[in-house]
Amino acid sequence: MPLIKNVIHRFHVKRPLTARERELRLDIRKPAGDAPHYQLSLIRLNSTFVECVDKWYAERGFGAMFGAAAFSAVAFGMWVLVTNIFKHWHPIGLFFLLVFPVLLAVTAYIFLCDAFTYTHYPIRFNRKNRQVYAFRPDGTVLKAPWDRVYWTILGHANPLGWLNVAGHVMDESGKTVLETFALSVNSTSKQGEVKLRNHFEFFRLYMQEGPAVALQRIQPVPLIMLPPIDRQKESWAFGWERITLTLNGSPLLQILAQVFFLPESLFRWIVMRTSKIPQWPQWVEDECRIEPDDPWRREPGYRDEEAIAAMQATAGARRNG
Repeated sequence: MPLIKNVIHRFHVKRPLTARERELRLDIRKPAGDAPHYQLSLIRLNSTFVECVDKWYAERGFGAMFGAAAFSAVAFGMWVLVTNIFKHWHPIGLFFLLVFPVLLAVTAYIFLCDAFTYTHYPIRFNRKNRQVYAFRPDGTVLKAPWDRVYWTILGHANPLGWLNVAGHVMDESGKTVLETFALSVNSTSKQGEVKLRNHFEFFRLYMQEGPAVALQRIQPVPLIMLPPIDRQKESWAFGWERITLTLNGSPLLQILAQVFFLPESLFRWIVMRTSKIPQWPQWVEDECRIEPDDPWRREPGYRDEEAIAAMQATAGARRNG
């Protein structure tokens, strides 16, 4: 059922660039933002490559929760209809009897867009061979030259839409979008474009100037890598924490939103337990070999404890001052 499993990950392709995409293009030769940030998206980092999660990772669980809730509501409505249709016959009842199975299929479809897929869809930036690798929903890998990917901000700033930093793979003429993948940060506001640009700037710095510059520029923010999601499935506790962090900086909203976040975290746990951990094919690993004595090697679960302690000390001094 590849269509069901992949529909949520689709982009509009085989099309020309829009005027907005051309206007918001991100040039890899120019700084995209003043405060680069990795936004808790990194899986692995070293002198050869940096690997991050995809745009859907932070939202995992929501689709399954919505699909399950809608499926339950439709199933209940269908049960009420069936138990009463012969007692209080009306022609419109036959119409709903035909519609409800379709609605059940649609809501199950939504659930399966999230569950029974992959736990995440990693993106790898190799600065040595200047290639970008993106894990596709069907388990294959997209490989594209960093210098030829068309980077832009995709979407529209409104409450119902999402903005993402997207990488377009173009045809030879440079006019038609053949394939699209997106980085992990989402936004719904015009102001959020700054956050998106700063997120892209981290990867631009890594590819153009190396890990030393990229990590130096994020200071004083400490480097905290994701847990080893490339080898094991995340815990419920981490899933809940990752969902809650979508409102980072707004503690009151984080508390109020728990009425939604707690059940969503349960469905996220179900999604992760029913999904497969993506595995890079051997040819990708061969092209991304890491030197055994690499001084910039940062593995999953790494935390810059010294920087964390310094940041906490600074925050404490401000509160006491």
